[in-house]
Amino acid sequence: MYRFYTTLLVFFAASAALGAQSKTFTLLDQNTHFPIVNAHVLDSTGMVITTTDEAGLFRVNPERNSRITIRSMGYLSSTFETVDLDEVIYLVPIVFKMDKELIIEGSEEKNNIHTYQHHATHKDMDRFLDDIDGVSMIQRGAFAWEPAVRGQSDQRMNLVIDGMAVFKACVDKMDPITSYVEVNNLSKIKVDKSGSNVAENGNGNATVNIITQKARFEPFEMNLETTFQAPNQYQAYRLHASGSDSRNIHALRFSGNYKSSGNIQAGNSKEIENTQFEKLNLNLYYRYNLASNHSLELNYITDKAYDVGYPALLMDATRALADIGRLQFNFADNQQAFRFTTAVLYANTVRHSMDDYGRDVASRTVMRGMYMPMYGETRTFGTKLNGEAKIIKHDMKWFFDAFTSEAFGDMKMESLDPSIADMLVYNMDEVHTRNISLGLRQQLQLSQKLNLKLDKSVRFKSVQTTSESYASFFEGLYNRNLSPRNRVLLSGSGSLLWMINNNWSLSNTLVYSERMGNHMELFGHYVYNYTDGFFYDGNPWLDTERTINIDLNSTWKTDDHSLSFSVFTKRFFNYIDGIVFEDVSNNDFQFKQYANVGGALMMGGELRTINNIRSKFRLENRVSYLYAQNIELNEPLPLIPPLHGSFLFTYTNRNSLVGFDLDWAASQNRIATISSIEDKTDGFLIAGINFQRKWLNNDLVTILELNNLTDHYYHQHTSIGNIPQQGFNVMLTLRYRYGQK
Repeated sequence: MYRFYTTLLVFFAASAALGAQSKTFTLLDQNTHFPIVNAHVLDSTGMVITTTDEAGLFRVNPERNSRITIRSMGYLSSTFETVDLDEVIYLVPIVFKMDKELIIEGSEEKNNIHTYQHHATHKDMDRFLDDIDGVSMIQRGAFAWEPAVRGQSDQRMNLVIDGMAVFKACVDKMDPITSYVEVNNLSKIKVDKSGSNVAENGNGNATVNIITQKARFEPFEMNLETTFQAPNQYQAYRLHASGSDSRNIHALRFSGNYKSSGNIQAGNSKEIENTQFEKLNLNLYYRYNLASNHSLELNYITDKAYDVGYPALLMDATRALADIGRLQFNFADNQQAFRFTTAVLYANTVRHSMDDYGRDVASRTVMRGMYMPMYGETRTFGTKLNGEAKIIKHDMKWFFDAFTSEAFGDMKMESLDPSIADMLVYNMDEVHTRNISLGLRQQLQLSQKLNLKLDKSVRFKSVQTTSESYASFFEGLYNRNLSPRNRVLLSGSGSLLWMINNNWSLSNTLVYSERMGNHMELFGHYVYNYTDGFFYDGNPWLDTERTINIDLNSTWKTDDHSLSFSVFTKRFFNYIDGIVFEDVSNNDFQFKQYANVGGALMMGGELRTINNIRSKFRLENRVSYLYAQNIELNEPLPLIPPLHGSFLFTYTNRNSLVGFDLDWAASQNRIATISSIEDKTDGFLIAGINFQRKWLNNDLVTILELNNLTDHYYHQHTSIGNIPQQGFNVMLTLRYRYGQK
């Protein structure tokens, strides 16, 4: 009882102090004058400081927050000066935002057709991304899948963490950077499928930006979670805690994740060897508010994976290590014509070791009779500066991005025959990538129903090797003198939004982009490609690849029903791909060199519908299709997923939720047989069901999942080596929250 009265007294004292310093505002819909509930109120750095209640009310301190931005689903985001702001604020309703591909973890906005709900933090990042239409996952085992957006992966898409460039160290792509962020550290994922955010991304590639959770100025809270899955003996333990001091000067967030798994069991109780893994992830985030209303943020991620089996590859990963650090300075608001908003310095190192000591190397068909331990490393340093400017009465956002990265990789050849000497091959040696880009974004309100967004970017990119011996290999191979590969690359996009009425909108996006070959395409050596069985050599003299992309989207939305339909086409010029190098190929070893092979074409569409019935039932359907063709060879491009879709049904009643899902794919008969070695894939239909229950005033959550109910044996077309998915499995998750209600 004493604790209760003490808490009550402190609460009233804090409330009185808050009332003396803060001002109350009411947020209303401009058309209906109804209150806007759960709108986010952000400070000048983009940090959420409060939300509106059921009456649309919120409170802020004008002295501490001289400028605020208010965001709410379905409304145009607006920025206000709080000193002279009226007590009643109106937001303009809209149906559709330009940055439409947004995935928010834990969002309560259940009918946003461009938002994917993600309450199931027990899911790995791989399976989370695999649930998004237009996104497929390239799989080499049970761990660290590689995302592809509309059939474009690796060099043809941007995959970043908080906007930072992070490069994989493994030449066999065993370590995509999606594996470095655990889902309980995930704030949101911005997926730009069309590549229209040219100014921010530096090019017109599709982009997946993984945005991590930040430290917030809130009372202490701690979350504990554990997950078990059978029969593969998967187990995961997660903890994250956050809090701040009473003066809102210091805020801290920490998380720790450990998970491990044995071999997966596919359908028909078939165990798949070499699918085990073990992984530890730690994340620390600190924020400091300065008296000048500037603020400083520090973030550090370390990720350690051990004993990772890759059944589709010749070897397994014995160790994958990543250390990622970021320092960000947030500038306070000012009214200058040219201003900074954020400045970021970052650095990261990725190291990857793999070997085949646990494999039967004596009888395999490729690289027979030898062990091939491999090591790879990348080191990256970069800076990002963002701001706003007013040029000839036009407001613009500007983005400056610069980084330098060094890649190294080697492979030993340890023969089983003692009469054959061991060898050492460099896959990458002192290969440096330097990139500087400047982007401008302008939004023009052409009329009440027409909005135009223009993005421009100019980028300078340089790739070279500083190793004379490594450079001499390419000079001898191509009989040309080698110098640093430098390019000035231009990209631009225009997005036109037409608000037909309050429920229906159309948008059209046109993107032009130029791409220079990446460090692997230019300077990779003796890199084995598991999709076609060839060893690849880079080509430093590749021409610039160019693309033109057209994307058309239609969105219809009411209070309970919504629909989004997109169609797109993308044309490639000077398409970069591997061609057979017949001079050195033989029956045992087949080689390809990267070259510009002409043109390629991609087109397809995505459909998503959401229906909420009586606030308890939710139906969701997603369908996507992609057609991709190598024009020069007149055959399909490889690793293109077939027609794919899913159906989700959920029933929510107070503290309980029951969900049923169907995941399906048609057969894929359009396969590459010249540029790659693919086989046809059968279609499948997989069913699952889950039960969720909240206890102890919602502090304890239990989740039970039953997946692949029919124990079907199947694999996806983007699974390298036809490695199957899990058969019937049961997953139980317990989640407990302690702290602020």
